[in-house]
Amino acid sequence: MNRFKSVLLDLDSRLLVKEPARSRVLLEVAADMDDLYQEFLHRGLEEADAEAAVIDHFDLSDEVLRDLVGVHDTPLQRSLETLSVQVRNPWSRFLMVFLALSVTIGYGGLLLRGQAYHASSGLVWIVMPIFALGLVIAAGSGRRAYQPTGPSSPLFRPDSVRLLGLAVLIVVVTAAGLWVELYLSALRIRAVPGEAVIHLVGWLHMAAATLVIALSCALILGFFWFFLETRVRRRELTAAANLLEGF
Repeated sequence: MNRFKSVLLDLDSRLLVKEPARSRVLLEVAADMDDLYQEFLHRGLEEADAEAAVIDHFDLSDEVLRDLVGVHDTPLQRSLETLSVQVRNPWSRFLMVFLALSVTIGYGGLLLRGQAYHASSGLVWIVMPIFALGLVIAAGSGRRAYQPTGPSSPLFRPDSVRLLGLAVLIVVVTAAGLWVELYLSALRIRAVPGEAVIHLVGWLHMAAATLVIALSCALILGFFWFFLETRVRRRELTAAANLLEGF
């Protein structure tokens, strides 16, 4: 049984925030209470005295509680949560998994072939390192998200939001680079008006190949972000419920 269950139940009753921010606040407070309890024990306090000291320390005022909620319920986090909870029922999840596998297998195979790179812009050599960094982050976050924990263990917040940031970065870099390429093509057309069609068609061919690679990378990172967020949100809800039930 959690020795601080009564404190957590009182905190839960005072939290005026929806899930998943509510569970995140409870898990953070529970983890901090356990850490402080262990610290007091190392200082030589008896268990009862250490427990009482922790409870006294975590007698949070409404102002402190609002500040703590603000850390876990920012406008950005609410926006990302809105995106990640769109798929709730089993059919929606099945379709999302099917779409993710289709994109990953179909476009992932394209990324392994060299033809697309020959036709694309040099921008791909900026996009691909960003994509590779995203895959490393996804692998590390996925390993931690699926490792076993205790029934009420505080969970880490994954780096999945970085995946979404990298996906957006890929799109922004690609869009900006293609506009620069278009400007350079316009300069060449102005210098040699008779070759306008050649330069325009060449830019369109290059832009299409570049967009296929860049958007494929961004979509794959976006799918990784979605599934990691969904996984961690479920585990946070379960862990917070177990804390309040006294595991």
